[in-house]
Amino acid sequence: MRAFISWAILIAVFLLAGEGINLLRIGLFNVMAGVPSQLWRFVLGILLAGFGTAFLGGFIYYRAKKRGQVKRPDWMKQH
Repeated sequence: MRAFISWAILIAVFLLAGEGINLLRIGLFNVMAGVPSQLWRFVLGILLAGFGTAFLGGFIYYRAKKRGQVKRPDWMKQH
């Protein structure tokens, strides 16, 4: 059941990020065409795409860190 819930959350966030990219595209084209009232679509698209990308990236990083697949970079190691 926990796996189903986590998959459902990931798919929902992925779809929100995709919709954000779509709103970003539509808003950008409308602003370039001279329709300034569509600026809210552009801003909402940036927010949704940014939130979705950050959430998915954080999830992948947390999962890799939990499994021990993340190492410190060489420049951060103490000598």
